[in-house]
Amino acid sequence: MPRPEPEAGGVVVRMLASPINPSDLITVSGAYRHRTTLPFVPGFEGVGVVDQRDETVTGLRVGQRVLPLGSAGGWQAFKATPAGWCVPVPDDLTDDQAAAAYINPLTARLMLRAVAPAAGALVGVNAAGSAIGRMLLRMIHAAGACAIAVVRSARARQSLEGEPAAAILIQGAPLPPLDGGFDAVGGVPGTEMALAIKPGGILVHYGLLSGTPLPAQLGQRIPAVLRPFWLRQWVHSASREELGEVMARVFDDIRAGTATTDIEARYALTELRAALAHNGRAGRRGKILLAPAQT
Repeated sequence: MPRPEPEAGGVVVRMLASPINPSDLITVSGAYRHRTTLPFVPGFEGVGVVDQRDETVTGLRVGQRVLPLGSAGGWQAFKATPAGWCVPVPDDLTDDQAAAAYINPLTARLMLRAVAPAAGALVGVNAAGSAIGRMLLRMIHAAGACAIAVVRSARARQSLEGEPAAAILIQGAPLPPLDGGFDAVGGVPGTEMALAIKPGGILVHYGLLSGTPLPAQLGQRIPAVLRPFWLRQWVHSASREELGEVMARVFDDIRAGTATTDIEARYALTELRAALAHNGRAGRRGKILLAPAQT
């Protein structure tokens, strides 16, 4: 593709690194074709440096590291974007941590804020072995609450050793009464967690890893509060000021170690097929980053 020029009020960001996320792969598969205009460049998060800016842009300088949020396009060398969607990156964050600072860490922080567990509360987390599941375990612990981690297998349970969970259960095992929960699976596992939550507790439903939705009208049949969460919806309804303020808290979470992301490998864009194959390996323990050639 030709190198873009900045639009009015915009910048061109030279991308340094962009993760491969499930949201990218779902979009590539055609699941969101009704809102996907072709040609389409994947990559919903990543970090880069301002390479060019429109003369009307203030507050950003050429060479400054930023997260160009609000749209896809991270899987390319240069991304044109409105300046207002660029969040400056603190100097003390590495490129790797900055590249993955948006989707999982921001989602975890916003969802934890919605549940607001009290000290000593018991909070369930399914798909706890995922990157965001691990962040939730750490954040729940940091809030003084206790996390009940739910995983699919004994191998996944073993991988969570060292994470701050009060108990690690294999999916299908009975759940204790919970004060709240986070469901990334839907289907039967999500329903089981919903039924385990005490009256007035909140279940945040944010994923559908099982491929099966929660039962219709479930929210009306349980004493808990069922609260769906979509990061895209929150980001596009928040002001740029609020987004910047919350991202500042996310950067603090990364510094504190509660929202760090394990990185397993980096690939050039020309190695995309190998990167996707690596991303699909069983037992992968970290994110795969695409690092565009610096030309």
